[in-house]
Amino acid sequence: MKIIGVSGFIGTGKTTMLEYLIKNPKIKVIEADKVSKDILYDVKILNFIKKFMPEAISENKINRSILRGFLFNNHKLNEKFTKIAWPLISKEINKIIAYEKDAELIFVEAAVISGINVKFDKKILLVMENDQRVKIVKKRDNRELEEIESITAFQLKKLKKTKFDYILKNNQSKSKFFKEIDNLIKLIEEG
Repeated sequence: MKIIGVSGFIGTGKTTMLEYLIKNPKIKVIEADKVSKDILYDVKILNFIKKFMPEAISENKINRSILRGFLFNNHKLNEKFTKIAWPLISKEINKIIAYEKDAELIFVEAAVISGINVKFDKKILLVMENDQRVKIVKKRDNRELEEIESITAFQLKKLKKTKFDYILKNNQSKSKFFKEIDNLIKLIEEG
């Protein structure tokens, strides 16, 4: 079993890649964002949010949109938050990996893979031409350019020192992107 990390800036096609990979019975997909939803109500996380971002909690429910707004517009606060959240996310991902018995390849997706403490056999960085990526995120998420740039700046800072084994470009059609994914899977399986 090989564990593959998948990373990339917002809007580069990570979700599209995972939706394609999940159809393959020999592949297990783990999304750090989904895992993060499970750990959000951990006592450490809740206490941090209550102390630094109380507006993000209403009737004991966390408003992820408000939380994201705080975190991506205040990089220092985001740094403090991730120091608490990433170890919890890593622990859950490692549990999922430990229980997996059937998959030949496990793909772990995280926009900022450098924050996840998992022993990866290989790491993939998804890239896309910037204007195309921004256009997709604006349409998909209804986000303003300033927010997209803030998220990208945070991700860039965190990924700057990460070494990737493969760079996968997603500037073409879905069918060409899927073909590139298939070629990369063959490389990983053979390597």
